[in-house]
Amino acid sequence: MSDQQPDANLPQDEDQVEGTAPSETGRESEAVANASGFKKFFFLKTNFGILLTTLLVVGGVMAYFSLVKESLPDLDIPQATITTTWPGADPTTMEEQVTQEIEDELTTLADVKAINSASFDSFSLISVEFDASADSGEAIARLRETVADAEANLPSEAEKPAIEQVSVDDRPVLTVALYGDAGPAAFSALGEDLQDRLERIGGVNEVDVAGVREEIVQVLLEPQRLLALGLSPVQVRDAITRANLEQPFGEIESEEIGAVVRLEGQFQTIDDLRALPVARFGDGASGRPVLLGEIATVRRQLETEESRTFYSEDGERFRPSVSLSVKKVPGADTIQLIEDVLADINAYAQTAAWPQGVEHTVVQNEAETIWDSLINVFNNGWQAMLAVFIILFLVLTWREGLIAGLSIPVTFCGVLVVILLMGYSLNELVIIGMVLALGLLVDVFILMMEGLHEDIYTNNKSFGEAALSTIDRYAMPAFAGQLTTILALAPLMAIGGVSGKFIRVLPITAIACLILAYIVALFAAVPLSRYLLQRVADGDTKEETSKADAVAADASGWLERFTQANIISSRKRAWTWVGGAVGVFLLSCVAIAQTSLVLYPKTDGENLGINIELPASTQLETSQRIADEVGELLLEKPYFADLIKLVGSKSPFASGSVAASLQPSTAENFIGFSATFVERGNRDAAGYELADDLREELQAYLDANVAGADLLVVAETGQPTSGDSIEIILTGPEMVELQELSEEVQALLEEESGVVDVRDNLGSVTGEIALRPNREALDFFGLTQADLAAQIRFALSNDQVGEFVTPGPEDDLEIRVGTDWPSRSGFEAGGPSRYEELALVRAFTPSGESVALLSLLEPVQSEAAVAVSHKDGERALTVLAKDQGRPVTEIIDAMTPKLEAAMEEWPQGYAFAVGGEAEETAETFGSAGIALAVAIIMVFGVLVIVFDSFPQAFILLTTMPMALIGTFLGFFAFGLSLSFFAVVGVIALIGIVVNNGIVMVDTMNSRLLEGFTIADAAARGAADRLRPILTTSVTTIVGLVPLAIGSPMYRPLCFAIMFGLVSSTILSLFIIPALYTLLTRKSRAQAEALD
Repeated sequence: MSDQQPDANLPQDEDQVEGTAPSETGRESEAVANASGFKKFFFLKTNFGILLTTLLVVGGVMAYFSLVKESLPDLDIPQATITTTWPGADPTTMEEQVTQEIEDELTTLADVKAINSASFDSFSLISVEFDASADSGEAIARLRETVADAEANLPSEAEKPAIEQVSVDDRPVLTVALYGDAGPAAFSALGEDLQDRLERIGGVNEVDVAGVREEIVQVLLEPQRLLALGLSPVQVRDAITRANLEQPFGEIESEEIGAVVRLEGQFQTIDDLRALPVARFGDGASGRPVLLGEIATVRRQLETEESRTFYSEDGERFRPSVSLSVKKVPGADTIQLIEDVLADINAYAQTAAWPQGVEHTVVQNEAETIWDSLINVFNNGWQAMLAVFIILFLVLTWREGLIAGLSIPVTFCGVLVVILLMGYSLNELVIIGMVLALGLLVDVFILMMEGLHEDIYTNNKSFGEAALSTIDRYAMPAFAGQLTTILALAPLMAIGGVSGKFIRVLPITAIACLILAYIVALFAAVPLSRYLLQRVADGDTKEETSKADAVAADASGWLERFTQANIISSRKRAWTWVGGAVGVFLLSCVAIAQTSLVLYPKTDGENLGINIELPASTQLETSQRIADEVGELLLEKPYFADLIKLVGSKSPFASGSVAASLQPSTAENFIGFSATFVERGNRDAAGYELADDLREELQAYLDANVAGADLLVVAETGQPTSGDSIEIILTGPEMVELQELSEEVQALLEEESGVVDVRDNLGSVTGEIALRPNREALDFFGLTQADLAAQIRFALSNDQVGEFVTPGPEDDLEIRVGTDWPSRSGFEAGGPSRYEELALVRAFTPSGESVALLSLLEPVQSEAAVAVSHKDGERALTVLAKDQGRPVTEIIDAMTPKLEAAMEEWPQGYAFAVGGEAEETAETFGSAGIALAVAIIMVFGVLVIVFDSFPQAFILLTTMPMALIGTFLGFFAFGLSLSFFAVVGVIALIGIVVNNGIVMVDTMNSRLLEGFTIADAAARGAADRLRPILTTSVTTIVGLVPLAIGSPMYRPLCFAIMFGLVSSTILSLFIIPALYTLLTRKSRAQAEALD
C-alpha cells in the first residue's frame, strides 16, 4: 500500500471512494487516489452498478410480459395470391385474357422472386412471392397498384381481381369442430355465422369452413316444358335479371311531397318469384303469360352438396360435423388471437342464436404448441444456466462464482429489452441465441473474476487496486474477444432467402448478449463485487487457497513443462506439431465430404394432414365410400387423439408449397384427414416416423382398391416452411406435352429410393368434350356463338343470375338457375348424367324454334388438364415429391443425370429445373459460405489491428481450422448430416475459439515484455491462461448439453460447437505456443522505432 496521506484540509471520507472501507492505517492506495473520476464513479463506486442492474432486471421482466410469444419466428416474407373470377370462361381463355394480362404487369414489379399461376375453369389464381429482404407492407402496396393497372385490360365480364396476403407457412393456427344433433341447415347456418364473426377479429386472415352448404334460391328449369313452349333458358335468365331490380331516384324537393323515391322491384318472397311472367303466348300483349313457376321448380334450399365433414374423438365413430380452420395475418400474436377467437366462440355459444344440441371442441391449438415449445427450450436454458453456475462455483471461489453466475440472468433480462425494442417476438431462436451466447458471455465474467481473484488472493491488493488493475489488464482483451465474436456472428444476419430471415433473430440475440455482458461485467459485476470481496481484500476474511486453485496450479505447471520439453524445445519439433495439425485438418475435410447435407432436421409435431386425390370423374358418393374405408384404418391407430374426415375437400394440415397451393382445395374427388397425435409420452415414435409407416399402409390400400389415386401425407416437423422437399419444374409451350413429360418424370422419381408422395401440381387429367361450332349452321339459324354458349351453360351448370333479398342482418341469397334433369331426382342442379338426356339439350333460335345441338356443333372427346399453369410467365408444370429416410441433395444428385438423359428425347423447347428444398439448400448454404468468408476476413482484420501484427493475427486464425477438425470428425464419426444449423454453429464457433486464443497470445506478449524469452513466454502464457480457457470451454459445452439432448432441430448446432471446442481447446494449448515460437520475432519485445 502507498504511504500517500490524504489532504488534511478535507474530511477523510471525501478523499476515499464512496462505499469503500479505509485500510487499517486509514490511507487510500496510490492507484485508487490517482484514478480518474470516470474510473472512480463507474468501477469503484457501486451506485451506477446498482442502477444498471435494477434497470436491466425490471426492464427484462416488463419486456417478457410485453413480448409476443411464438414457437418459431413468424416469417414476414411478402407473398400474396391474386384471384380473378370470370364465370363460364374455360382455362385457355382465362389464361390468355386474364392471367397473362396480369402477369405482364407483374413483370414490372421490383424484388419479385417468383410468379406462379394456374388458370382454371371460371377463375385464375396467381401467386406472387417477393424476395425475403423486401418490406412486406411496401411490397403488397406496390402489388395492389400494379394489379389495378392491369384491370383496364381485363374483359368486362371478369370480376375485379381479389388480392390476399398469405403467410409462408399458411397452415391454420386453430381448428374447431362443431358436432351434435342439429340438422344440415342449422350446422351450415352456424358455421357461416361463426366464419363471419371470427373473420372480424383482429389478426384473423381467413377462416376456412368445411361441411357447410349455403342456402340459395334454386330455379330448376324443366327441359321438356321449355322445348314445348319454345323458350330459351337465356330468355328465362333475362326475365329474372330485368325484374329483380332496385334503384333509387333521389328526393323530390317539394314542401307538399318531400320524399325520397325509389324503385323496389326486387323479389320479396318465393311466391313473388314463381309468379314472374317469363313470356306470353298468343297475340301480343293479350296473350297468356307464362309464369316462372309453370316452367321451373322454384324453392329455397341448401345448395348441392359438394363436401362433407366428420369428426372423431379418442377413436370413437365419426359423426357429421362442421370444421373451422383459422389462419392468421402474418405477424399477428398467435396466442392472443387464439384467446380472442375461443372467447368469441364461447360467448356466442351462450346466446340463444346457438342451435340446441350442437357442441364444439378444439381439435388443434397452436397456442398450446407454442407454450410447449417455449417451455421445453426454457427448461433447456435454465438447466444450462444451472450447469454453468455449478462449474463457476467449482473453478472460482463461491463469492466470485455467485457474482459471475448472477450476472448471467441480469444480462438476459437486458437482452429481452433489446428484442422488444427491435420488434421481434420471444421464440425458440431467441432462447437458443441466449443459450449459444451463454458460454461466450461467461468468458468475460470469468476473465474479470479471475483478475480480481489473482490480485486479491495472490498479489494481496486492496479491492480498489484489484478492480482498477483488472479493468486495465483485461478490458481491452475482453473487448477484442467480444468484438471478434460479434464480427463472426454478424454475417449470419446477411444470409439470404427464407432460411436467412428465419434465423436472423438468433445472431441478433447472441450479439446483444455479448454487448450487454461486456457492459454488465465492467459496470456492474466488478464494482458490485465489493460487497463480497471487500472484506477478503481487507484481510478480515482471508480464505485458504481453494482446491480448484491447487489443481489449476498443478495443471498449469505440467502444461508449461510439457510445452518446454516436447513442443518448443526446437523449431523442428514445433514444425512437427504444426504439420501434424495440418494433416489432421486435411483428414477431417475428407471426412466431412462424406456426410450428407440437409436443410433442417425433423422434429416431432402434433398435427398430421392426409390428402387423397381420386380420378377427376369420381363422384361424391364414391369418395365417401373410400373415405369411410380409410377412416376405419385410421380409427384403429392408438396414436391419434382427434380426427376430422373431409369428403370433397383437402386437409388444411397438408398445405404445401406455392406450386401445390395453386390447386383448388375442394372437388368431389378430394378426400382429406386432419389428425392430431396424442401426447408424445403416449406413443412409441415421433409424428413424422408414424407418418412414414402410415403412408406405406395407406398406399398399399389404395394400390389394391383404388386405381389412379394420389396420396399425400404431411406430418408437422417443426420446419419454417411446409412445402414439398422435391420440386422438378417442367417448362414448355403445350400443356398436353407437359403432362406427358410429367408422367415420365414421376415414373423416374418413383423408381428412386427414399422418394414418396410423387404427383404434380395439377393433379389427374379430366375428360373433356370439345364442342366445335359449325359456323355456317349458326349463321343459317341466326345464332351467335355467344347465344349458343349461354344456352348450353344453363343446361350443364347452375349459374347465379341475381340475389334474393332477405330481411334483417342475414346475408342475401343467391338466385341460381339450372336444369332439372330426371337423373338428378329434382333436387340437384347440374348437367345431364345419362346419355339419353343429352338429346334434350337443344338450342333455341330467335324465332323460338329448337335445333339439335349436333347440327350446330361437332363434339370431340379427349383428356385435358384441369388448368393451365405458369412459372414466371411461361407455361410450366411442377412435379412434387417428398423425401423419406434419404437426404434431398442425394436424391437430386442421383436424379439429375437421369433427367438430363431423358431431356435429350424431349421435343424442342421443353426443359426442367430443380426447385424446392434442393434449390433453397443451395441458396442457403451458398449464402452461409459467403457469411463464413466475410466473418473470417473481418475477424482477421480486427486481430491485425489489436495485435499490430500479421503473424500473430495468423496464429489466432489457426484456431479456426483446429475447431473445424473436431466438428468435421465428430459429424463423420457419429453419422450426422450437416444441416443449416450446423453451419450456423460453425460460424459462431469462430468467434468462440478466437476469443480463447486472444487472451492466450495477449498473455504471451505480456510475458515477453517482462523479459521472458520467446519460448518461455509461449510456454508460460499458455500455462497462465489454462484455467480461464478450460473454464470457458467447459461452461460453453456443458451449457449446450441440455439443448443438444432436448431438441433435435438444434442438436447439429450444439454438436458443431461442442465438437469444435473440444478439439480447438486441446490443440490450441499445444499449437499456439508452437506457432508463437516460430512466427514471433525478437523485436516484438521492444518498442518499434518509427524514425
